[in-house]
Amino acid sequence: MRGIWTAGLLGGGLIAFAAGAAWAQDPLRIGGVVSVSGGGASIGRVTMLGWEMAVEEINADGGIAGRPVELVIADSQTDPTHAVGEARRLTENEGIAAMVGPVTSQEAIPVTGVTTAANIAQVSTAAASDLTPGAAPYHFSNTPTGLDQMIPAIRYAREELGLTKIALMSDNGGMSKAAVAEITAYMTEQGDPPVATQEFSFRAEDMTPQLFSLRQSGAEAVLLINSIGDDSRKFFQNRDEIGWSVPVIGSLTTSNYAAGNAEVLGEEAFEDVYGVQFVGMTYCPGDPVGESDFARFASRAGERVPNLEQLGGAAALAPYYVEPYILKAAIEGAGSTEGAVVAGWIEANAAAMPNMLGEFTASKDSHFLLSDKAIVVVKAPHVHREDGLAERAVCP
Repeated sequence: MRGIWTAGLLGGGLIAFAAGAAWAQDPLRIGGVVSVSGGGASIGRVTMLGWEMAVEEINADGGIAGRPVELVIADSQTDPTHAVGEARRLTENEGIAAMVGPVTSQEAIPVTGVTTAANIAQVSTAAASDLTPGAAPYHFSNTPTGLDQMIPAIRYAREELGLTKIALMSDNGGMSKAAVAEITAYMTEQGDPPVATQEFSFRAEDMTPQLFSLRQSGAEAVLLINSIGDDSRKFFQNRDEIGWSVPVIGSLTTSNYAAGNAEVLGEEAFEDVYGVQFVGMTYCPGDPVGESDFARFASRAGERVPNLEQLGGAAALAPYYVEPYILKAAIEGAGSTEGAVVAGWIEANAAAMPNMLGEFTASKDSHFLLSDKAIVVVKAPHVHREDGLAERAVCP
C-alpha cells in the first residue's frame, strides 16, 4: 500500500471528504504525514481524528480563503526515511499547499528539508530544539520544547513538593534526547543536577530495569519525558508492579493520554502522578464550567468521536486539532500559501492568533508557538472535570 488517502475516520472508516460539487474553487490540499502503521500507529489514529475534525469544521465554515480543504494522509510507517519519501510524493505529485505532521521529531526534522525546498508551511507537534528557523524556516511547532515543558515541573517538584533529588526518564527519540541534555544543563545551573537518567526505546516491553536503577539512585521524584501514550502506560504499569510510589511529573504526552491509560491500568496506577498541560486546558476551583474554548471543543469531540475516553479524551486530540486552524489563519492572513510569506506572517502575528491551548508567540529566532509560560502542572492528569479540563496543581 502506498499509504495515501483523502481520509475521514470520524465516520468509522477511511472515506473521502465530499467537498467537490458544492464549491466553485479548486480544493486547497493539506498533506498530513503521520504513522498510520508502525510503532507510532496508536498516536497516528488520534492525530488523524484531530486533523479531520478541524478540516470538517473549517469546510463547514467556508474553507480556507474560500477554498474547500482536502486532507491528504500519507503513512510515515513511523520511519524517518519513509516519512521523507512520502513528504516528497505529497509535494511533488499530490499538489499540497501546506503540511501538518509528522508527530515525532525524528520524523519531522528530515521532513522539514522537503517542505523548505517546496516553499510550503508546515505545522507539527515535534518539540526537538533543533527545529530552529535557520534549520526549518517554514516549520512551526505548537508544542513547547522538552525543556520548556519540564521547567514548570521542576519548579513544582522543588517549590511545592520540597524535593531536590530528581531523576529523568525518557524515550530515545529526538525530542527527548535533546530535552534530557537541556534539562540536565538547566538543573545543574540551578544547583541540583539530576540524580540519575535512564532511557527506553519506543514501545518498550519492559521498563523495570530502568525503574530499579532510578530507585537505587535515591530519586525522590521522576520527570517522565516521552512521545507516545503507549510508553506512558508501560512506565506506570511497571512502576506499579515494582511497588515504587515515587512522585512522577510527566510531559504533555503523559497528561494527554492519562485518561485513556487510566481506563486500562486503573486509577491506582496514577497515585502521586502529576503532569504538565497547556494552560487553556486546565481550571482552578471556582472557574466556570463549560465556558472555555477547550471545553466547547471537548463537547464537540465527545459527540463526534466514539470511545473518545479510551483514546485519551479530548486532550489527546487537541494539539492536532489546532494545526489546520493555524494554517487557515496564517494562509488567510498572509494572502498566500508560499512558505516564506506564511512564515513571515506568523512571526509578526502569532500573539493575535486565537487558539485554545495558550498564548502563541513566534519570532525570527523561534518557531515554537508555545513556551513554558503556556504550561502549568496538573495534579491528577487522568481526572477531568465534566467539561474536559484538568485541575491545576497550583492556583492563585
